[in-house]
Amino acid sequence: MLYRTVEWSEKGKRRKTTGTGRMRYLKTVARRFKNGFREGATAKPKTSTSSSA
Repeated sequence: MLYRTVEWSEKGKRRKTTGTGRMRYLKTVARRFKNGFREGATAKPKTSTSSSA
């Protein structure tokens, strides 16, 4: 039986699961999802609210 390829142990899954390596692509996905996956657009100019209290 080849148990090494089946990942039958809890520890084995923990060692090989997502997040144990660099996650070169996946670590930016959450931020891009929050912004609606916008790419290459120029930011709108910020309007200043002049209110002196």
